[in-house]
Amino acid sequence: MVITRVWCLANMPNKYDVIVIGAGIGGLAVASLLSKDRKVLVLEKNHTLGGYCSNFKRNGFTFESAVQSVNGLYRGSPVYEILNRSQALKGVNIVCPANLYRSIFPDYDIVVPQANISQYKDLLYSIFPNESNGINDLFATFKCIYDEMGDYYRTKVLKRSPYIVKYCRRSLQELMDSFIKSRELQAIISQYWMYRGLPPDRFSAITFAYIWYDYTVNGSYFPESGMWSIIDSLVMSIKSNNGEVRGGDKVSKLCVSTDTITELVREKGERIRAETIISNIDLFKTFEMLSGEDERTMSLFVKKLHENSLSISAFKIYLGLGVDVKDAGVTDYEIFINPSYDVSAMYSSSMSNDFKNVPFSVTIYSNISDSFCKKGNSVVSISALSGYDYWQNMTVSEYEQKKQECADVMLDRCEKVIPGLRTFIKVKVIATPLTMERYTGNSRGAIYGWNKSSLIDEIRFINPTTPIKNLLLASHWTKMGGGIGGVLLSSDRTYDIIRNKERRNS
Repeated sequence: MVITRVWCLANMPNKYDVIVIGAGIGGLAVASLLSKDRKVLVLEKNHTLGGYCSNFKRNGFTFESAVQSVNGLYRGSPVYEILNRSQALKGVNIVCPANLYRSIFPDYDIVVPQANISQYKDLLYSIFPNESNGINDLFATFKCIYDEMGDYYRTKVLKRSPYIVKYCRRSLQELMDSFIKSRELQAIISQYWMYRGLPPDRFSAITFAYIWYDYTVNGSYFPESGMWSIIDSLVMSIKSNNGEVRGGDKVSKLCVSTDTITELVREKGERIRAETIISNIDLFKTFEMLSGEDERTMSLFVKKLHENSLSISAFKIYLGLGVDVKDAGVTDYEIFINPSYDVSAMYSSSMSNDFKNVPFSVTIYSNISDSFCKKGNSVVSISALSGYDYWQNMTVSEYEQKKQECADVMLDRCEKVIPGLRTFIKVKVIATPLTMERYTGNSRGAIYGWNKSSLIDEIRFINPTTPIKNLLLASHWTKMGGGIGGVLLSSDRTYDIIRNKERRNS
């Protein structure tokens, strides 16, 4: 049974071992791990749980809110093991698309094979024969970085990590320039830049290499019934351990004394106490809720946070189609459409919401699972990166008009991939960065937390700990950062901090 709404229960005790604020996948994962031997409460402001991993339904169609594919959902990977330990995979069937993705450029239409690096290299050799040595050397470097990052996650130290040391302050562009001359080939290889919202000249070489290798070599995955099936399993795990998960229950204040949260105040007025508070919500909103003696310490911490840059947001169109697109020959699961090879220019178009020139992706969920709609129909999501400022300061009517205008441009472009698309539409829902901000609470609708322009300078040293002794973080605002894998690694890190602290005190 899929749980998408959890209603408040009566007679809630006012003392817990752990309270988790926010029921995104990171908050639920750490709550599940902790609930095995601690009294845990999860509070979520929305009635719908899951954050970016939630779903919604319209007229018989089920739509995935944000997630298109997940790396690391294979036995032996850290992400899989975290989900397995938290019982998130109980009863969940994981599927793998036939191909990794289809990537369309002005001169090339490339289908990247699923988990077959040799076949992918042969494909690139055939298009760019003069770059064969560079392709080999670049992919070998990606592998070395991936292996060293895996060692770093296991050991928490950077010993014997020459590639991390070499590239930790370098951009993806600098890394590619060392091996590849063709700008067209660079654009093709760096397609996954859209998965973290920065162009190669601003994107951490280390972060990209890890993501690229895990997806390209180890494969992309998705729960057959959608991400909410994992959310459902996490909720059931917490409740089976006598923990509580409450939707529609917003926290309004965190009372602080001597660097410690003494009480949590619900919007409904009730005061609750806990030994440990874990925030899975927007980092800035978390600190805005703090009230008490140590406001100077808190304000200095928040000021430091503002020195980091937030990730871009997204514009999405959710479509329910009255036709099975496979019958029209469109069998791909994920398709990237790139209007040029100048990734920096495409990123600028995304920031300014120039939808005639933005790159975008088309995800056809019904091509991977029958759980999203009835037979003979299709569920499609069109996604483009989108700058936040463009959508501000509009009247309601201006905003609605602009949404429709932008969607029309995207649908025109998408019809080149799915001919006759407009005539099949039975349901259309449009979301902007303001939608992302409203539902998730993430500042400026950020979809990846912080930008990852440098592994050392930004992300890796934003720790789960805070200046407040009993306030920890488990979200894309802390290391290891954005994406499902990054958030789950963050939640596991937070779990380890609590467990190790208790061991020292025992």
